[in-house]
Amino acid sequence: MLFRKSLIHELSWVAIAVFTVMLLLVMTTQIVRFLGQAAIGALASGAVWAMMGFTSIRYLPILFSLMLFAAVLSVMMRLWRDNEMVIWFASGRSIKSFIPPILEFAIPIVVLIAVLALFVSPWAMKKGDEFRRESMSRQEVTQVAPGVFRESRGSDRVYFVENFGDNAAGSNVFVQLKRDNKISVILAKRGGLTLGPEGERWLWLGDGRTYSSVPGTQEYEVLNFKKANLLVESNERTVTSTSTRATQSQDLWGSDELEHHAELAWRIALPISALILTLAALPLAFFNPRGGRAFNLLFAAFLYFFYYNCINLFQVWIATGKIPVWLGMWPLHGAAIALTVWLYRWRGRVRAR
Repeated sequence: MLFRKSLIHELSWVAIAVFTVMLLLVMTTQIVRFLGQAAIGALASGAVWAMMGFTSIRYLPILFSLMLFAAVLSVMMRLWRDNEMVIWFASGRSIKSFIPPILEFAIPIVVLIAVLALFVSPWAMKKGDEFRRESMSRQEVTQVAPGVFRESRGSDRVYFVENFGDNAAGSNVFVQLKRDNKISVILAKRGGLTLGPEGERWLWLGDGRTYSSVPGTQEYEVLNFKKANLLVESNERTVTSTSTRATQSQDLWGSDELEHHAELAWRIALPISALILTLAALPLAFFNPRGGRAFNLLFAAFLYFFYYNCINLFQVWIATGKIPVWLGMWPLHGAAIALTVWLYRWRGRVRAR
């Protein structure tokens, strides 16, 4: 009882400290990113804190997984460093004796990771996108500042809006485009920015006319329109789209699309990998006090990030059809389990010597 209580007690306090630090780091990076988006009009200024909350919830499964691995690794390394492991081994304990209390500590968190990855994170992703679009529809200050000519990043577009009225609608919109050696000038009575389902920004125009010509010629193409949409900035395409990542797991399960199966396999892999890495942290924490502990720390960090990157790689392969859906990520998990078993046997032989 003393062995179990002391180990779980120390693991709990270290886990709380590690999780707090990681959550603060994630929130700091996200608030900087959202403030930058608000500065250029990609996000409403009043939605920054709400979006940070939704994003933090979405990252919770990964943070809990890293927290488990770091907590077990740091606690076991301290036991080796302070020679407490020698005392436990002299009392009849073995390295396998640490598995039950570590599992008792880790399994509730692994279940929480599964619930967050399968149900809570998709909900947070969906609500965050809905809140972003709703806030952008009410935003009165957009990237196209009133009364100022604004050039795009690629220097192929120039925007001008005379002024903004209600509902972020501008009047007397001017747009100049350069595309395929052709210059187009768009004049519209109304216009404004909207956010697409994948995070891209569109400039909607109403009651306008387009003049297109090749420089140096006298031929012009004139087009009248009632309503038109112009892509201002596209969002970087990921393996799974924003709509897929916001889809509930039960809907992904019944889908026939490879992208949906890849997203579901990624969600299921998070709790499985968290449990495997938590058990692997126990033998990885062993180090020779005379030789230093830098090597095993680097190897443990490399193993964790290599495993996580392999999960993302397998997600790409499933989405592109390179790996059958029925096979999924199970070969990766099987290899990780085999490596963990080998580490336990290797550490057992090292202690026996």
